[in-house]
Amino acid sequence: MEGAMIGPVRTFEKEAIKISGLTKKYGNFFANSNIDVTIYEGEVHALVGQNGSGKSTLLGMLSGRIAPSDGSVHIFGRELQYGDPRSSRNLGVATIFQELTIVPELTAVDNVFLGQYMNTKGFLSQGKMKARFKELCAQLGVNISPMETAGRLSIADQQMLEIMRGLQSNANVIIFDEPTASLAPPERKSLLDTIHSLRDQGICIIYVSHHLDEVLEISDHITILRSGKKIRTERIEYWNKDRLVSEMLGEEIGNDLAKVISKSFPENGQFGQEILRAEKVTVPGSIESIDISIRAGEIVGIGGLVGSGRSTLARALAGLEASSSGELWMEGKKVKWPHSPKYSMGLGIALAPEDRKHQGLVLDLSSQININMVDFKSVRKWGIYHKKSAKEKAEKLGNKFGLNRSIDTICRNLSGGNQQKVLLAKVTNINPKVLIIDEPTRGIDIGVKIDVLKILKQLAREGTSIIVISSELEEVVAISDRVLVLSKGKLVNELKTKEEISVNNILKSTFKGRVV
Repeated sequence: MEGAMIGPVRTFEKEAIKISGLTKKYGNFFANSNIDVTIYEGEVHALVGQNGSGKSTLLGMLSGRIAPSDGSVHIFGRELQYGDPRSSRNLGVATIFQELTIVPELTAVDNVFLGQYMNTKGFLSQGKMKARFKELCAQLGVNISPMETAGRLSIADQQMLEIMRGLQSNANVIIFDEPTASLAPPERKSLLDTIHSLRDQGICIIYVSHHLDEVLEISDHITILRSGKKIRTERIEYWNKDRLVSEMLGEEIGNDLAKVISKSFPENGQFGQEILRAEKVTVPGSIESIDISIRAGEIVGIGGLVGSGRSTLARALAGLEASSSGELWMEGKKVKWPHSPKYSMGLGIALAPEDRKHQGLVLDLSSQININMVDFKSVRKWGIYHKKSAKEKAEKLGNKFGLNRSIDTICRNLSGGNQQKVLLAKVTNINPKVLIIDEPTRGIDIGVKIDVLKILKQLAREGTSIIVISSELEEVVAISDRVLVLSKGKLVNELKTKEEISVNNILKSTFKGRVV
């Protein structure tokens, strides 16, 4: 089995981080158990594992947010003061979380110098900060206006502000936690180039991502975590995608998602009547005159890059775009165009949004309440919420989607994969005729990803019509019966057969912009 393709072998001598016997125990549960890892100056060290493998806990201890139960962490020879984020920062550790910590109302320069303002004779010096801001931009190869309001910047530029903040605080270790989850391919490449540049400047990078191709592209060493334990650390030469997945899951599994899904769901090519047909769907400034139709039991994928109008189309069909217009038929009958979610749900259209944490779920409520909140009427008796009925219904739906935690667990305490299963249970609670799911596997590992994709295929086999949107085009290819390709707000191609449906054909259509 061949390893990853890399350039000249790099050597590492100076230890940046020494992790010895690191353990974190909650009651009888070990989130991390006896982990030993050495990470070197000037390297990119990736941490890879399924949700629940212990990555987040390990990052929490490195960043000072969590105190270990046992073991030690030394950063450039100095032991970390555990459970104290300030100690971690003082030792030169900066963390770029998936959920960015930018203050959107402040300017770019104010965000970079937040908590570390420069002054002259005791007075705030905007001149010094702007000059330093420009130096940091040059160091990272970006061009951001210092006085631009941070909330107006792209996610990619906001991440750059976080990196600049870390560099300004003299960080020599930067932790990246799922940094490309919300980025388009060109922005991903730019960020990876930046990370390579930081590495070449001698900065130690700890990189956490579910994108295995990225991990293979960018890493010098890879450590696999499983069930809270370190399974293996090897140089990049050892790894390829098959080995990564095998070590993550503890079993061999092919890296071709389409083959994995097709083993469980052989093609039958049989679909029912047309359930939804929408024509001339338009949202001013976003999408223009898009036609879409779907039959019972069919999965239609929406291909395209971030910004192509995919999510806007989903929101328009779900009644969430007030300025949208178009013509809509449900089961052959023309109906009014939806301008409210309630009306769309009444038609049998349900949307699982891409942002499950802020739009799909109420994180401080239990899985049970989240699942039932779309249809409280069905779990009421004499007008009062009936706890037994609600729990039985939520458990039935939770089991259907493979939820492996108690139905009474607060959603905030669930892994990303289990949160996604709660969201699917919630949106299917009303037995929709058409399920629109936007980014079904964002932020979840490959094992849970396969589970979710199989669930969608099973729902389709049971007759639900599914429209699926994903930035991971391999997922669109793996489960779709047809694919509509969008580019710059327009429908540019339709791929109708399994022979036509491929990542290459989606990308070619996107960049060529061939209008149907």
